[in-house]
Amino acid sequence: MSLAPLRRLLFPLILLIAAFVLRESIPMLNPLYQPLLDRLPYVMLGIVLAFCIYFNRSRLFTATLAFLVIYHLINIKLQVPLTNPEALLVYTMASLLLPGTLLFLFLISERGLRNRYGAMVVAIIPLQFLIAACVFYFVPQGALLSLINNYLSVWPFNNYVLSINGTLCFIAVALVGGWKLYMEDNEFVAALLTMLFFGFFTFVLFYQQNISIVMFSVASVSLIISLMRSSYEMVYRDDLTGLLGRRALNERLKGLSGDYVIAMLDLDYFKKINDTYGHDVGDEVLKMVANHIAAIRGGGIPYRYGGEEFCVVFPGKTVAECRPFLEAVRSRVENYSLVLRNTKSRRVSMEIARERRGRRAKRRNGKTISVTISIGVAGSNEYLIDPNKVLKAADAALYKAKEKGRNCLATSAR
Repeated sequence: MSLAPLRRLLFPLILLIAAFVLRESIPMLNPLYQPLLDRLPYVMLGIVLAFCIYFNRSRLFTATLAFLVIYHLINIKLQVPLTNPEALLVYTMASLLLPGTLLFLFLISERGLRNRYGAMVVAIIPLQFLIAACVFYFVPQGALLSLINNYLSVWPFNNYVLSINGTLCFIAVALVGGWKLYMEDNEFVAALLTMLFFGFFTFVLFYQQNISIVMFSVASVSLIISLMRSSYEMVYRDDLTGLLGRRALNERLKGLSGDYVIAMLDLDYFKKINDTYGHDVGDEVLKMVANHIAAIRGGGIPYRYGGEEFCVVFPGKTVAECRPFLEAVRSRVENYSLVLRNTKSRRVSMEIARERRGRRAKRRNGKTISVTISIGVAGSNEYLIDPNKVLKAADAALYKAKEKGRNCLATSAR
């Protein structure tokens, strides 16, 4: 089981640690700056909302709007101790609204913001506040406070404000978000999970001065970075296979120097697979092969070159050093059987699919197909200095592998 999708949480974790460090520095600032600090989350979250509109992202827009509303409630209603009945009611509502909103957003799909579906997703925020307003209006305050004291009692521990059941709500939503991140490996899912973490620590450490200012501001920075990373992936990553694409390869070639190796990999008889089984199966084959290539060792960086061709760049390596790693990929692809399945069935991650397919084939005698790849390899030397020439040499070596009967590795003559 690969935990690679969790790498998306590494930078937000660093920002979360930075937020705690920054909070300790705020008391040293001139008090004249306090009004500016109070408005900083509004500005930062407003920037995130503008980016979400630009990138047409309904889920992140809705989550950010919830963050903005909650911060506003903190700013105008929760500047008094939680012993105040109204403050306790607002705090409890906000601590439930955030995980509830994020749970809803984890469970729906992204279909854009600037359409009817996007408007329906965003409407969850005013709908929740309308429900909360009705509860506050029609249910006696004493009954609500009694309910909170029985099931959502704050300060269960020293220096820990959030109730036990409120904590369990955050944990349950975090598990759902972690599962979605693992299954989809999506930057926006990671962004929603990040918001959950920042919100959780805000409510847990609510007694600390300026905690909401710091947490909400730094969370906004994390969201902006997530939007930038997702835009990078849209430009540089291949949508079908998840590998870096041709544009990323071209950028990489410009920076290569010294010793390096370029390998070109091509599926054998791929046109025949498409003609026999259809393009849906062809796409599954491409994703399967890409998954094996993505797992290559030896420091290789995989790319989808185009069509059924892939490329792997090994910086600082020689052809002899890279050959065993490439042969291992060729062997794994050759020995792997892909179970043909209904392409309309629910999607699962490549890692889960790879673990299950062998068992499914044995259990139901499903039809399987096997594919092979041919590999051409070239390394930099006194004759091949320019990366584009090394790439062409690797491509020529690939044709040599095809002429030798396919399902083999060939190296450049130079």
